[in-house]
Amino acid sequence: MGSGTVSLQIAKLVLYSHAGQVRELAFNVGGLSVLTGASKTGKSAIIDIIDYCTGRSECNVAAGVIRKHVGWYGVLFQLGGGQIFVARKNPAVGEKTSPEVYVERGTQIELPEAVALHKNMTVDALEQFLGSAIGISENEHRPETPTRDPLAANFRHALLFSFQDQNDIDSKQRLFHRQGEDFVGQAIRDTFPYFLGAIDEDRLLKQAQLEQARRALRQLDRQVREAEALDSSTYPRAQALLDEARHVGLLDERFRPTSYERAIDALRRIGSEDLPRSDAVVGDGEAALAELRTQRQNLREEMERLNSEIRSTRVFTSETMGFEREAKEQRARLSTVGLFNAAHVHGMEQCPVCASVLENQVPAAARIAQVLQGLNDELETVQAENPRLQGRLAALQREEADIQTKLRENQHRINARIQENEIMRVQQDAFILRARVVGKVQQYVETATNRDDNSALKRQHELAVARVAALEAELDMNAVREKLSAFLNIIGREMTDYSRSLKLEHSDSQLRLDIRNLTVVADTIDGPVPLYKMGSGENWVGYHILAHLALHKWFRMKGRPVPGFIIFDQPSQAHYPPARDVDGSLKVLKDEDQEAVLALFKLIADAASELAPNLQIIVMDHADLTEGWFQSAVVERWRGGEKLIPIDWLQ
Repeated sequence: MGSGTVSLQIAKLVLYSHAGQVRELAFNVGGLSVLTGASKTGKSAIIDIIDYCTGRSECNVAAGVIRKHVGWYGVLFQLGGGQIFVARKNPAVGEKTSPEVYVERGTQIELPEAVALHKNMTVDALEQFLGSAIGISENEHRPETPTRDPLAANFRHALLFSFQDQNDIDSKQRLFHRQGEDFVGQAIRDTFPYFLGAIDEDRLLKQAQLEQARRALRQLDRQVREAEALDSSTYPRAQALLDEARHVGLLDERFRPTSYERAIDALRRIGSEDLPRSDAVVGDGEAALAELRTQRQNLREEMERLNSEIRSTRVFTSETMGFEREAKEQRARLSTVGLFNAAHVHGMEQCPVCASVLENQVPAAARIAQVLQGLNDELETVQAENPRLQGRLAALQREEADIQTKLRENQHRINARIQENEIMRVQQDAFILRARVVGKVQQYVETATNRDDNSALKRQHELAVARVAALEAELDMNAVREKLSAFLNIIGREMTDYSRSLKLEHSDSQLRLDIRNLTVVADTIDGPVPLYKMGSGENWVGYHILAHLALHKWFRMKGRPVPGFIIFDQPSQAHYPPARDVDGSLKVLKDEDQEAVLALFKLIADAASELAPNLQIIVMDHADLTEGWFQSAVVERWRGGEKLIPIDWLQ
């Protein structure tokens, strides 16, 4: 890929109000864009908005006017002859993020209205989509020490090279965006070789090929060792296999080979022996045992039912016999009435004993006789039913005895099945041992058969060794480090050339990027001087800018999959702090500060012109230079009430 490769740039920043109003902020594609204005107008929120729209897990736009009045954030990207529009919903009050992402791709996109925005992509899918759009291929960084997991470079990693907010740009400790956050610094170190191009695009495929080639080589190594270990005089491995075969019953204990040939013949016979199938040896003992236990459980349930019915029958029989005894006693008492004849005097009943007339209040002898007859009838019924109850109880007891017999038989069968299963397990273990021995014998016999053809095996082994060596050479980390060192030297020369236009400390020294420590280093006659040992904010800002310009020049020259834009926020802050801002004029500064600010912006403008149209540089600053090249790059000027959020949105 060369310098003509298309790159991802920002055509517009788009904001949607809750009422559906649209605010568009257009940038110059393929060159320099300057957004100048006073403090607290929303300039510094632009990086956070773009970061959020491209998949940041949290929205870091500061709480205030923007978060209060914006419903959706959007970015219109230019990618060669096409465009990509990405919008993401502003998190609700109290929320840190929103999963609602809208993506549209086309040749010339007409910005959608607010009501048309809806979720049509996840945040994770957005990251993969943008990574594919800029050409990030499958890759994987494998740490040399196994203390960290492998890491694949993605779009979010690439984006770290495109932002320099006002806290990054004048830091002496951090050279890259978010470098100080947990794991981010290490991720930059791990992915740097890929983004610089020191790692081949097909490295992941070659790593898979190397692993496969190593597996094949290990197998050939084993075959060669086994072939070379064959000894026709003592044949120790053959003897060991014969011993194992005797131990598991595959060979007669009395057999002792008198020559290597006889040993091989015996092993061939063992290797060709048909063993019974494993399932034939093992049988279905456990299933049979489970079935017996199920039968036992059913018998126990049947026994419990019978016991309950027997108890109920016995209770009923006992109650019937009690009634019979009581009825017989009552009949005996009343039966004496039958010894006398009933007499009637003038319609009045007489006592059967003394013949005196009885009053109506005394029960009549006829009534007593009637009751006695009723008792006789009930006794006859009960006595008729008693034999049936006894017969039912006897039948239930016979069933109980039968089930008890079945339970005893079932227990005997369970005990026998357990013993048989144990025998089967022993047989299974013996089968497994015999099968293993047969497998080892077959492998040995195959190797021994091919021992006369070792030349072909050795040729295969030599080819496998050569293939592994070639792939290891292509994947050699030393080669990667050498290539990386060469690339960093070239980038260092570009940094040194850029530094000559700025009057920075150590600008006359050779500069280089230290990716181990993620800093700029000046190699002086007194030794290396890293950025954090250099004094003054002017140096820190200057080296940040020239380092990123040199990096992006390399990215564009090599066509690397890094977004084709870089955003500098407040690069003049070391000389032109907000407190001294007067309509952006540099006249309030000392001559040397004016010269430094002018030189800094001229360096940025020249780099943008040199790398146009493949690199877009966006600068946000208080300064408003009068030079024509600066004024032609100004896209908006936020003063006198003009801000990122329109005034009518606040009303």
